[in-house]
Amino acid sequence: MLLVVLSGCADLAPRFPPSVPPAASRIDPALDAQTRLLESAYRAYAQERYPLASSLLQRFVDANPDSPRLREARWWLARSYEQSGDLSAALAAYRRLVGEVAGSTPRVGSYEYDALNRLDEFRRSLGPSSMLERRQIALWLRGTEWRAIPDIRLWIEQLADAGVTALIVEAGTSSREAAQSGPIGVYFHTSKASIIEDLFTVIVPAAHAKGMAVLASLNLHEPWWMTVNTEWSTVMADNGGPVSQQATPVDVLHPDYQRFVDELAQDLLRTDIDGLVVEARRAKGFAEEWSPTSRRMFVDRVGLSLDRQDQSIPPDAWRWAGWKSRTYLDCVARLARRLRQTRPQFLVAVMVHERAVFFPVDALTDYGEDVAETKQRGLHLVVLPESGALEGSEKQEARLETVRQRLMPTLGNERQLWLGMTLSASEPSSLMTDVKAVLATRVGQAGTHLLLINGPSIP
Repeated sequence: MLLVVLSGCADLAPRFPPSVPPAASRIDPALDAQTRLLESAYRAYAQERYPLASSLLQRFVDANPDSPRLREARWWLARSYEQSGDLSAALAAYRRLVGEVAGSTPRVGSYEYDALNRLDEFRRSLGPSSMLERRQIALWLRGTEWRAIPDIRLWIEQLADAGVTALIVEAGTSSREAAQSGPIGVYFHTSKASIIEDLFTVIVPAAHAKGMAVLASLNLHEPWWMTVNTEWSTVMADNGGPVSQQATPVDVLHPDYQRFVDELAQDLLRTDIDGLVVEARRAKGFAEEWSPTSRRMFVDRVGLSLDRQDQSIPPDAWRWAGWKSRTYLDCVARLARRLRQTRPQFLVAVMVHERAVFFPVDALTDYGEDVAETKQRGLHLVVLPESGALEGSEKQEARLETVRQRLMPTLGNERQLWLGMTLSASEPSSLMTDVKAVLATRVGQAGTHLLLINGPSIP
């Protein structure tokens, strides 16, 4: 198998070796079993199901320490972790592979040689360590809140001293209310949308100087930060019948809209941010929305023929909502891989309502959210508290632990889980007090990544 390690961080196309020996050879039953397991892992990798691939490859490594294909499995285990965004696990897997030839120079073209090159690439791009390898205490603020802070650099220094390790910054106007009360646009330099103010040129350097990570949040379903092309709009079905009113959200499956988002995300990447958080949609009605483009895609790929040309969605709304949700997450996963080609440590997370954990049926039909599918694509998961849940720290701590326990069977990697809790500060000075109070409690000192949200959560 020829593996080419590019100088940057370009994606490596999987070129899998033939089975050695073929799975049906029956020459060596033990080796046949190893081959079948590796082939299953390769299929999962080729299908971009990286968490499944890493699980199968880890099983192979643990069960076959003396296999002649052990180094091959270790290499693809590291690649699977890298593609799923689990940088810590990827680095550890590459180091274990290189450690197998400690004291000697790896042969050019070997798995150890390629792993050593990958580690060198990581060292050049990451520096001494990655900010996103450790547990994060993140604060999420709206753009209007950032604009109201008189001295952003000083305020970031105070947040870092209080224990905040990451900032999530809205990349653009994110609600109908904000769009109606002021200008619409984004807070970074781009030619794809109107610019309200370039906040990222101030926030990112100041945060990095204090060792803090910065992630941009962007709403793709309801882009209030731009004037939507009418071809990207969705319509709402009226009880499964003909089309009624035009809906607010766009069709995130439209190829032209996806290309637009790709270009916009590349502009965001130039701000030197550490990650992207795809916001949860606010409006219900995911299962009732459709567009001519997504309708054609559904018919072509699922093979379901609709009875009437004016029939908007199939009678089986479950199948429609499930297909749309999976296709949307595939788009987000592809975007994540493209961004990681430039910056391998780049984090991509998807926000979901808390209902996606406790009432998955409602979350799928209302918002198109599916926790299991999100995790299967290796994306980080951000769980937002229920709207109006401004509770005391003890109640929120109990709620966060319940959410974490509920997700454990499907979580896989707890380092890719962010749990949100709300604050109730009305101004920057009181917000700092609330942040310090939370971080002094048990919920602020242990567990998964913690996301602090000022004010009520997204409805």
